[in-house]
Amino acid sequence: MLFNFSVLEQLIGFSQDAFLHLFPAVAKLIASTPSEIQQLSLSYQRQDHKAIELSLHKLRGSYATLGAAALPELSRPLEIQLQQGQLPRATAFTSYLECLEQTSAALNLWLSQFKYSSDSSLPDVALYIQYLESNDMQAYSLFQVQRAGWIAYLGPDDFVLMEQDIMTLNFAAVAERLKQHLSRQGKG
Repeated sequence: MLFNFSVLEQLIGFSQDAFLHLFPAVAKLIASTPSEIQQLSLSYQRQDHKAIELSLHKLRGSYATLGAAALPELSRPLEIQLQQGQLPRATAFTSYLECLEQTSAALNLWLSQFKYSSDSSLPDVALYIQYLESNDMQAYSLFQVQRAGWIAYLGPDDFVLMEQDIMTLNFAAVAERLKQHLSRQGKG
């Protein structure tokens, strides 16, 4: 498994403050990865054991904290070899760089789901109900990101009720509330 996104969803999903603080850091990590790959390649060509080891350690920690699974597994043996004064085999090092690139791309793709929706845009209710019905924790994260949109869509009274159900992870109740709201809109 390349990435365990439930780790990341737990990190950013349970508070708006956590999301607002973590989002720029994750975006910065993704943006810096191509230059990290380039720097790692140069360090490998120069056989600079210490520079490679420091970069691997930093990247392993950053990505593992967010839920990367394969990258830390590939990184550990390379770091051990470097600590023992050995330069990793080119094939192992190339595999690591490819995994780093794929992990960054996967994280960027996951993060892109939050970019399309500004705080006040109206949410895609039908899609959101699908998340709720499949007990997808993304429903919690999307609710946090789209709070202003939900207030505009539901009104303050219904929003408070929805928020209470979301906070207790009662996705079935939220789905039912939204379906009722949709049917009232259809009749009106």
